[in-house]
Amino acid sequence: MAMKYIVVNGPDGEMPVIFPRAYYHSDVAQRFVPAKVVAAGFVRLSEGAAECYGGSSSLRIVSRRLRDSQLVARHLSDS
Repeated sequence: MAMKYIVVNGPDGEMPVIFPRAYYHSDVAQRFVPAKVVAAGFVRLSEGAAECYGGSSSLRIVSRRLRDSQLVARHLSDS
């Protein structure tokens, strides 16, 4: 099942935030102000792999597909 995500560039570098499709990207992004959102879209998770794609119409920003997929997978393996 696909979920939504944003990548926030905060004090500790880029951090992915994954959340249910019921929420707008822009609403979730507001929780991280003043950090800048550098990517957004949808993510599919399966067997430890992440596939990021698409974009956010509410933020007018797109997925950085491979870069975001690697970032999400790395953060999931660290948890």
